[in-house]
Amino acid sequence: MIISPKLISALLVAISQMTGYSIPGEPPRIRPMSHAQLADEVCGKPCGIIAFTTPKAEILIDESLMIGRDPAATSILVHELTHFLQISSQPGPVALTCDLWSAREREAYDVQYRWLRNQAPNIRVFTLEAQRLEIDPLLPRCAGTRPPMGNATGQPTGG
Repeated sequence: MIISPKLISALLVAISQMTGYSIPGEPPRIRPMSHAQLADEVCGKPCGIIAFTTPKAEILIDESLMIGRDPAATSILVHELTHFLQISSQPGPVALTCDLWSAREREAYDVQYRWLRNQAPNIRVFTLEAQRLEIDPLLPRCAGTRPPMGNATGQPTGG
């Protein structure tokens, strides 16, 4: 999988327009990898993960996704690029509390679905594309001080 720099730039501009985040001078490092490699690196065992943004804003993504050709798959990259901009907007490392994690996830899902809606010619197509994602964006409530390690589907998500 090769993700074109032109596509990454266009997606970053769209996300920046939706969120107000500045686009850093350096593009994100994106590492496509097999599903097995991704699961091992992020979960340490087999899991349903398809993409992840590390605390250092590096994006790991399943190489089987048809980024740039499939709107639903591309929206997953939009989600992770939102995390890239969230992290890049901070002046330095930030402790990832449950509340911060939840806020970042809510924003990334919002941007992902808004982007996907903007790509669809009508609400029917958008609904079909959104259903293909098979992601439940309902996030658990924060309890205690330990941040959750995944989204409502149990899949780890970008930091």
